[in-house]
Amino acid sequence: MFLEKYLSKENFETLLENYDERYLNSLDEKNFLEVYKVFKKYDFYFINDIILKYLDLFEEDSKDIEKRILIIKENLGDYFVFKIGKNLEFLELLKTKK
Repeated sequence: MFLEKYLSKENFETLLENYDERYLNSLDEKNFLEVYKVFKKYDFYFINDIILKYLDLFEEDSKDIEKRILIIKENLGDYFVFKIGKNLEFLELLKTKK
């Protein structure tokens, strides 16, 4: 499973406890990596937390994630990543409305 490359052993074990293995195996590594790069680009220092709690964000289109990040940045202003880090519920705004 490719997710082992991105997480510590402890975090990977937590991921296995929180998500069904079939779901984890169904994830597209290429898309995961594209979204991961977007979070890195904006210096999200808590990407591991995002993976553990909001793994479904890594199924979204990376361009859409980036557009939504820029909207959040516009609304939260400077230090928007820090503000998101203090309240991960802001990450819900990155999800596609279904």
